[in-house]
Amino acid sequence: MFDCPFFLLLLWLIPALAILFRYAYRKKSQAAERFLVVAMQKRLMPKRDRIRILLRSIVLLAALSLGLIAMSGPMFGVYFEDVSRKGADIFVLLDVSRSMLAEDVAPNRLKRAKSDIKDLLQRVIGDRIGLIVFAGKPIVKVPLTTDHGFYNEILDSVDTNSAPRGGTAIGDAIRKALDTMPPESNRDQAIVLITDGDDQESMPIDAAKDAAARNVRILAVGLGDATEGGRIPIRDANGNLTYLKHEGREVWSKVNEQTLQEIAQQTEGVYVPAETRTFDLGQIYINYLSRLKGGEYQVEQRKKFRQQYQVFLVAAVMLLFVYIVVNE
Repeated sequence: MFDCPFFLLLLWLIPALAILFRYAYRKKSQAAERFLVVAMQKRLMPKRDRIRILLRSIVLLAALSLGLIAMSGPMFGVYFEDVSRKGADIFVLLDVSRSMLAEDVAPNRLKRAKSDIKDLLQRVIGDRIGLIVFAGKPIVKVPLTTDHGFYNEILDSVDTNSAPRGGTAIGDAIRKALDTMPPESNRDQAIVLITDGDDQESMPIDAAKDAAARNVRILAVGLGDATEGGRIPIRDANGNLTYLKHEGREVWSKVNEQTLQEIAQQTEGVYVPAETRTFDLGQIYINYLSRLKGGEYQVEQRKKFRQQYQVFLVAAVMLLFVYIVVNE
């Protein structure tokens, strides 16, 4: 195993150098023959030992090869390192209903929420984080994981078609998170709920009580204008912009702060009235969730390989010393 295997590609230069050394030896011999006849060479020129010349060339090429191997960062010899990790599980519940397309939050509520979740990912180092999207029904898009690259890839693909339509089932989303979270007493657990709070049928307050019974705290983030609200844009196949209507009248979506406040209160969590303002979800996590979790840690062992470049580097330096000391 190598840390920088790119340098191993340079080993093909070693045969080329061997050919170059052979060519240089022949040219030197030919130059001597042009300058002096063979009988005079033996009397006037130092004796050149072919065996010594060959050995010096081999020593130099071996030193260069070992140097390249050292630069590639060879790693072998397994050891186990104790790694401390935060023992927390966090599920992000993201509303993907049509009302999240309202543009009272720039560029719209859904895109803003996805950007805020990426801010959160930068702060939850070591914690497991999952993603549930919901509209009329909740869907687990990312199970609890520490793989933020995979999480970001899935998050980028989320849109209003990622969950069945037909309302905003906040209560069902909370229950889905509780069912998906492992019931482990040694891990702190939390839910980050991002929605406009418009729910009438899924009994979100009862779901919040279920979360409180399991000591799962909820940080509820309300997106959208609470006073006037925002229209829900719809584009037809030709890209023409219209707005969602109900019984001939345009639908204006407002954030339901009362529901979200009650959800947070039931779990001794926090309600963040983001509305149309700019906020940093990562910083909110630092201010509230990290403190609420109590900061418990667990220790696990991680398999690692030892860096062994020193062995090859020392051998290369010793061979170079031999090359310098031994003459032709």
